Amino acid sequence: PCQDLSMAGLRAGLEGKNSGLFTEAIRVIVEMRVATNGMYPAFAIWENVPGAFSSNGGEDFRTVLEKLAHAAQPDVSIPRPAGGAMVQGRSNHRKRLVSGMAVAQR
Repeated sequence: PCQDLSMAGLRAGLEGKNSGLFTEAIRVIVEMRVATNGMYPAFAIWENVPGAFSSNGGEDFRTVLEKLAHAAQPDVSIPRPAGGAMVQGRSNHRKRLVSGMAVAQR
């Protein structure tokens, strides 16, 4: 699902037809956390192309961070980057984000 975020693609971003898997992954994470009283999953890994950082002026990456953070803490806010996109530039290396989620106390 990276074609919509890739600098080599049309740059449709998270709203593109090939990026729907992200929304489904978030849905599954949230449903699992609800079903397990916030215990699981404790971590989420998101892997994508470097263009994900600059897609839609950095807003797509901020959305990824916010959706992952909301899975653990629904009222959290991820600020917009000052002065534009989070990261600019080209690279052939794929990027990974590991998100730790707070575990509910029993």
